[in-house]
This record gives sequence, C-alpha cells and structure tokens, in this order.
Amino acid sequence: MTRLLPACILITLAASGQPTRVAVKITGETHKIVLFSDGSAGGWGDMRDGQLGPRATIPNSSGHATAYVPISLPRNVIDIAAGARTSYFLLETGTVLAMGWGISGELGCGENCRSSVETPVQVAGVSDVVQISASGAAAFAVHRDGTVSAWGSRAGAMLGDNKHPVNGDAPTQAYVPFRVPGVAGVVQLSAGGGHVLARTADGRVLAWGKLPVGKVYDDDPVELPHVVPGISGVVAVAASGVAAALKNDGTLWVWGKNTQAQFGNGRRTDDDYTRTPIPVPKLGNVTAISAALTGRHILALQKTGTVVAWGNSDWGQGGAGITGREQATPLALKLTGVKAVFAAGNNSFAVREDGSLWIWGLGSSYPRVWPMRKNSAIPVRLEIPNGIVMP
Repeated sequence: MTRLLPACILITLAASGQPTRVAVKITGETHKIVLFSDGSAGGWGDMRDGQLGPRATIPNSSGHATAYVPISLPRNVIDIAAGARTSYFLLETGTVLAMGWGISGELGCGENCRSSVETPVQVAGVSDVVQISASGAAAFAVHRDGTVSAWGSRAGAMLGDNKHPVNGDAPTQAYVPFRVPGVAGVVQLSAGGGHVLARTADGRVLAWGKLPVGKVYDDDPVELPHVVPGISGVVAVAASGVAAALKNDGTLWVWGKNTQAQFGNGRRTDDDYTRTPIPVPKLGNVTAISAALTGRHILALQKTGTVVAWGNSDWGQGGAGITGREQATPLALKLTGVKAVFAAGNNSFAVREDGSLWIWGLGSSYPRVWPMRKNSAIPVRLEIPNGIVMP
C-alpha cells in the first residue's frame, strides 16, 4: 500500500533508512514516468494509449492507473521523456525507445508505425544520444557530437526545420528523426510550452518554435533555431509557459508572458511580458531548476538544499500551503536536505539527501487512482513499490 506522510515528520522518516532505489528523474503531464538510480523505470497516470505498457495488465479506473506500473525495458535506462501520450527511454547503448501514441510521428519509427504501441519500439536512425526531451507530439534527442535530432509534429514550428504548416494548413509530421539544421554544440535541451530551448557548451541558448511572446521582433513562430539575445553563461534551461535559464552565478532568468506569475515579481498578468531575459527578483544560489507545462509553476533548488517555488498553485503544486491561486513570489518550502526537484504537470517532486521521494500538488479526480487521492499543498512522502501493488 502506498504511504503518503506529511512533511512535519521529516526527522522520523530520515531515520528510517536509505531506499534501495532512488529516483533520479520524474517527468510527464497526464502520465508520469520515473527513472531510478539502478537504471529501471516505471510510471503512472493515463495509460489508454499504451504509454505505460500493455493495457490489459494494468489495473485502472477510467483509463488511469490505480497502481504504480514498472516498465519492462531491455537495457538500463539513462534518461526519460514524456510527450502528451507517448513515453521515451534513452538506453545506456545511446539508442532511444518509444511507446504509446504515434499518429503524428511521435514514435519515430516510420509512416507504417503510427498506431499506438504497448511495447517499446526503437526510434529509427538515432544513436550516440546523451539526452532526450519531448513535449506534446514532438520529441528530441541530443547527440554526443552536439547535434540534435527531432521527430513528430511540425505544428508551431516545433521541429525547427522551417517546414511547419501555415495559413491554416494541416500539421505535417516527421515520421522518422532528422538533424535540426543549424544546431551545434548543444549539451542540454528542454522542450515545452510549444517551444524549444537548447543550451550550448559555451553557455548560449538557442530557441525555436512558438516562443512565449514570439521571436525577438514579432509574434510569428521561430522557424529555425536562433541565439537568444541578452543572456550568457547559462548552465541549465527549462521550457514551459515561460522560458527559463539558470546562469553560472546562481541567478535565474525568465522571458515570455507573466500569465501565471512565473516571473516571480509579485504580479500575474498578460500585460507583463518581455522578449529579453530578466532576472527573477531576490533569488540566488540556485543550482537546479524545473518548470511544468500544465502546472504552470517553477521549482528552484538552492545550494542549501532548500526548494523555492512560484507560479500557479491552483492544486497546491507550489508546495507552500497555497491552493486556488498563484504563489506570485518565490517561497521556500518546509522541506530540507533536498538534492533534486522535478515539476511535472500539476505536481511537484523532490528527492532528499537520504533518498526519500516527496510529492505535492494535484490528487486524483478518478476513483482509486495512484498515488494521491486528494490534493496536497505541502510535500508528502511517496514510496514507490518494486512492482504493481493493488490499492
């Protein structure tokens, strides 16, 4: 049985011992995928398109898993990504597997590979991959040589090859991956909110797609990758409803529209926007960031092991006890000793130094769906079993 325990008993839980498996990444929107330190992976949430594996084997309520689902993969996994209805796994061999929905080319295995699949298929023609990312019906792979492959839907110029539909034309698809033109030296990529941010080894940021406020001088999609002006020394990027970049001095910079208070400046308004990156006020010593799409919030991890959050907190995903509105300025959570944070959908997650995993935000709107039965505006501990456990 899954146990969810309030954050007020942190000391007791820390003394209970190190988990045998530690979560190293969590991602997803309506379905979540988790990667563990031992190279295994699993997930929960929407399973109707096979994105969590064979549907007949998964206990569910209205097509949403009522248990944690381990995913069978042929080799150890080193990275994961989740599109709207598709799951991706980067194997230690440098190849990528996909499963779930594929009508728009999400599976990357050709025009004859468009129906949903419940067992992983290999994404065609990509190798020597070091990182993957996905958003909606588009997916991306960063190669060891710094180039980027893309596949899936071209809607909104998301694939960055200047072949997106215009003037009401139907979206076109790339059913097999291709190298995004003009991209080199990339070491990290984040796709989300209809746009893509790619960080280069020298600290620059490349961007393309439907950026939060369009490109530098107008509101059309960016058809081909361009360098974001006004920012350098970047060590991490996060694409969501706004664009965010962490600099090597520990400051966090954002640009786009402040629709959900993601600027952290105390305001929430469509009229507050910028095409040039600006710093989040009074925030420093940041070592890691994560931003959610449907959750519309941002998490920052500081050197002290403190988690700071801001943006929309309708479901409590801000973690500071606020629900039904935004956290308009960055607020520190009552959760100490954190080493990793992940914003995923309307939920947030943190991994503490003792290996324990914590969750907050949206609970299930479906009966008996795993893992939370109700919303939580403060972190609660989440214990993930080694196999499917009926609730």
